[in-house]
Amino acid sequence: MIDQFVCVRLVKANELDLTLFQFDYDLTFAVFFMNADKTIYGRYGTRSSVEEAAKDVSISGLAETMSAALEIHKKYPKNRSSLAGKQAIDKSYADFKTADDIPSLKGKYQSTLDYSGAAAKSCMHCHQVRDAARQVYRDAGKPIPDRLLFPNPLPDVVGLTMDPRRAATVGDVEPGSAADLAEFTKDDELLSLNGQPIISVADVQWVLHNSDATDELAATVRRAGRKVNLRLPLERDWRKYCDISWRVSSWPLRRMGTGGILFEAANDAQRRAAGVGPDEMALVVKHVGQYGPHGAAMRAGFKKSDVVVSFDGQTGNMTTSQLLAYAAQNTEPGQQVPVVIVRDGNRKTMSLPMQK
Repeated sequence: MIDQFVCVRLVKANELDLTLFQFDYDLTFAVFFMNADKTIYGRYGTRSSVEEAAKDVSISGLAETMSAALEIHKKYPKNRSSLAGKQAIDKSYADFKTADDIPSLKGKYQSTLDYSGAAAKSCMHCHQVRDAARQVYRDAGKPIPDRLLFPNPLPDVVGLTMDPRRAATVGDVEPGSAADLAEFTKDDELLSLNGQPIISVADVQWVLHNSDATDELAATVRRAGRKVNLRLPLERDWRKYCDISWRVSSWPLRRMGTGGILFEAANDAQRRAAGVGPDEMALVVKHVGQYGPHGAAMRAGFKKSDVVVSFDGQTGNMTTSQLLAYAAQNTEPGQQVPVVIVRDGNRKTMSLPMQK
C-alpha cells in the first residue's frame, strides 16, 4: 500500500508553514494525507500519556487510515466540498505564516539543521509552536484562549474511547457522557463528524479542536452494516475537562502559574488528612522545580507533599489542567497569588509569584 503514496518526511518545525500544517503540536509522530494540490484528506497521530506514548496508535490503525485516505483520493475532486473543514483553519496562528514569525521564536533558529553535532539543538521542536503562540497572549497581559490551552481534545472528553487498532472505530462509551446521550455504541465505525469524512482519531480531534463551546455536531456511523445518523451535543465549558497535564507544552504553563510545581490529585486518605471534602480542592505537590523560573515556588517556600486547598481564593475541586488554565486566564505576570496549603496537618497561607 505504501507504494501508492509519495512519502515526504519533515523532521523540524523550523520555517514550518502554519497556514498548511496545523495539527497536535505535542505529538512525536504525526501524518498528513494530502493531494498534490495541498488539499488535506486527513490526519493521523494521537497521544494521551507521557509514559505510554504509543498506546493510542498502531500499525493496523495507520494501515486502515491509509486505506481510507486512498478511497477519498479516488473520489477527488468530486468530493472536494466535503473536505473543506479539514483544511488549516485554526485562527490561533492567523498572524503568523511560519513558526519563525512568532515573536518569542523569531531569529532563534536557522532554516536548516546543524548535522555537524548540534542537530537537536538547532531543531525547533513542534511543541514550541504552541508555547510561543501562548506567550504572545501572556506577554500582552491577555488571557490565553481556551482553544490554545486545551488543544486537539481527545474524544474521551465527550465520552468516546476509540479503538487504536482501527481507523475510527468506537472502543467504548462512558455511561452518562455526551456520547452516551447521543446514542453512540461500542464498535460504531465513525464515518463523518460535523460534515467531514473521518478516517482517524486525529480527525475526530481536529473537529473537536475547531468546535465552539456549545456546538452540536452531526455524526454518521456504520453500525451492523447500516448507516446511522446521530447528534453529539457539546456542553458549555466541555473543553475545560480535557487533560493537558501530560503535554510537553504544559511546562511553560507551570512556569507561568505554579512557579514550577508539578501536581497530582490527592487520594481519599490525603483528602481526609487535609480536612477537605470530595468537591473541594486538594492538589498534592509531587515535585518542586529547582532552577530559574521553574524554581520560583521553591524560593517562595513550597515543598514536596504540600497539599494545596485554595488557589487565589478558588477552593472548588480542580484538576491540574484546570488550575493551569485558571492561572493562565486569570492572573498576570508579577502578581502575588495567595495559596493555602496543608503541611503536617497545619494550614498555611503562602504567596506564589505569577510569571511570564
